[in-house]
Amino acid sequence: MYLKRLEIQGFKSFARKTTLEFEQGITAIVGPNGSGKSNVADCLRWVLGEQSAKLMRGKKSDDVIFAGSDKKVRAGFAEVVATFDNRDHKIPVDSSEVSIGRRIDRSGESEYLLNGQRVRLLDIVDLVLKSNIGTSRYTVIGQGTIDQMILAGPNEVKNLLDEASGVKTYYIRREKTLRRLDQTAQNLMRAEDLVAEIEPRLKSLR
Repeated sequence: MYLKRLEIQGFKSFARKTTLEFEQGITAIVGPNGSGKSNVADCLRWVLGEQSAKLMRGKKSDDVIFAGSDKKVRAGFAEVVATFDNRDHKIPVDSSEVSIGRRIDRSGESEYLLNGQRVRLLDIVDLVLKSNIGTSRYTVIGQGTIDQMILAGPNEVKNLLDEASGVKTYYIRREKTLRRLDQTAQNLMRAEDLVAEIEPRLKSLR
């Protein structure tokens, strides 16, 4: 498995649709300061489900959308599609090529796509964790990340170890199951209240 292609449109400095093709081995992206090298790393982290605007070097979720310039109008949306070569099936999808996409518009509405099909954020997070791609900032090492790792507290170190060992996906499933159990308990309480309200009427009808 390896990253095969990145398609970027309207994301930060990428006003026009840009496609980056990658081959197996080491790929280097070089350029002067301000040319958008860090934005390539940001878009990869973003498409894999990153939710922190701070880690995206912004204040709001729509700060990733191209803001416009002297020569170009601002974009109405940002979209990134990451395509992985999956011939070894390390990503648990029955396909030799897997594309993960994310799109957000200025209204704040966003969507996630898996091989062109709309899915939930939870589905993407679960998939990348199973694939050992990961969604944390430690997957993509940006400026200052090493310092943050060295100075990290016990909780952040534990999160890193949980993700690296594959345990994090089970924590996510547990939280999802607990939410379902809580919802079921609330539904049961409402049903019991209805039974208590209807039971006296049933005696009168009899």
